[in-house]
Amino acid sequence: MKICVNLRQYFSSGKAKYFFAVIFVATNLHSQAESPFDFVAPPGSNVYTDIKTAYKEAAVCYRLDLTNENFTLDKKLLPKIPKLTNVMALKTGNNGLTEIPSEFLSLSSLQYFGSFGNPLTGLSDSIGMLGNLRYLEFSGTNFDTLPIGLAGLTRLTSLTIDHNKDTLYIPKEFSALGYSLTELRIYNTILDTLPHDMNNMFKLQKVVFYKCGLTYFPAPVKHMPALKELWLDSNNISVLPRNISLMQDLSILSLRGNKIQHIPSTICFLQNLTVLDLRGNPIDPYEVECLQALLPSCQILF
Repeated sequence: MKICVNLRQYFSSGKAKYFFAVIFVATNLHSQAESPFDFVAPPGSNVYTDIKTAYKEAAVCYRLDLTNENFTLDKKLLPKIPKLTNVMALKTGNNGLTEIPSEFLSLSSLQYFGSFGNPLTGLSDSIGMLGNLRYLEFSGTNFDTLPIGLAGLTRLTSLTIDHNKDTLYIPKEFSALGYSLTELRIYNTILDTLPHDMNNMFKLQKVVFYKCGLTYFPAPVKHMPALKELWLDSNNISVLPRNISLMQDLSILSLRGNKIQHIPSTICFLQNLTVLDLRGNPIDPYEVECLQALLPSCQILF
């Protein structure tokens, strides 16, 4: 009974909104870990882990996970892959691949492809043959430039890159994905200068640059008209631009773990902002209180 009374007092105190804000952000971060591999295929479909079995049951093979299978050493297996015409989700991992086998590019039904722990150095321009591909996830790659071949994926909606081992340069050709891409997530990867052409990516709704070594607020994102979520956690950003007010549709701005000391007053024009995460920044608490007064409908985490 005492617990119930204490909870009632807590929620009536007005502090509850911060409690729910923490839950909201934690839930959102958790959702980033979910892979489309689990939901693009028909519900309840089996996950095949070897090509031989998948080939025998090709009619019902929708998901193929080749993690840790050294299939590249068996030349008899790769020619079977084009026969897997129903595969919608393909995952490879720790196979020692430096390039994607050409046989994979014939999987016309593929909507998701993930490569984990493979030191890919580039992608063939032929990847554009995967005309139905909507989700791409890479981890442990050796890209020095975001492969230009990606621009040929006209239906790609989500791209994730994690732990790329080289500094990653994003070429201007990448802006061609502006007609389809809605989510761009880059984690644990040092980014080179972002091209201004990225401001043409008018369908992007969510951008994550986590631990990317950024020392500046990425200018192109201010001109992405559909952007609703911007996650810039664990960088070295020290200054926010005054024209951040241009991001009128922004609802989530996460700046946790940076070096920001002041928030420009122009942020008050972001009336759609519902969550602002400032934890881990050397900001005066009094300034945060003033900011909360300017944005009464926004949950500010500090």
